[in-house]
Amino acid sequence: MYVLKILKILLILIILVQTFSCSRNPQPQTYFGDKQAALPDSAKVKAVIAVSQGSVNEKLSAVLFAVPNEKYRLELSGTLGLSAASIVWKREGWRIVFSQNERYMEGNGDCVFIPVYGGVNIHKFSLLFFGQKINSLNCDNSKPSNLTLEYNDNSVLAFFGKDSLKLEIKNIDKKAEWKTGVWNLNVPENYVRLTGYLK
Repeated sequence: MYVLKILKILLILIILVQTFSCSRNPQPQTYFGDKQAALPDSAKVKAVIAVSQGSVNEKLSAVLFAVPNEKYRLELSGTLGLSAASIVWKREGWRIVFSQNERYMEGNGDCVFIPVYGGVNIHKFSLLFFGQKINSLNCDNSKPSNLTLEYNDNSVLAFFGKDSLKLEIKNIDKKAEWKTGVWNLNVPENYVRLTGYLK
């Protein structure tokens, strides 16, 4: 009888430990499912972008502030949290600042330069951060023959030629609040304006 009681207690402890472990390690959120979720009025999205160019592999932390179809701010940072690029798009124009290179770009329209990839439609690109599946990133409606998009539960892998870019969504905060200054991106006087894409 004593052994039986000990076994029952052990069984209860095992069940409690398993329950506790499951609650501490929740399953990752599925964003790129079969059903497309409606776009929020505004949101702050945290993600990780892994870039592969030839033999160079780099991981960037990404934070997107968005009021879909109205304005976006994308912050990309690399090792030790150093800023790689800051991008602000508004209907009246867009600006990109490369702090490490002391360079910047400006322009108008929906076609924005995304580091590594090149020119993309900002609205299509931002849809990926919300778990929306798209067929193209192009500024026009054509689909380049060298672009392939592969979707997983919370990530999308874009192949373009021999290079690739993987976007993994970490969190979508649809109740996030931020100061209005997030839409301002100032350029120091000593920064050089680029008229072509960075290589």
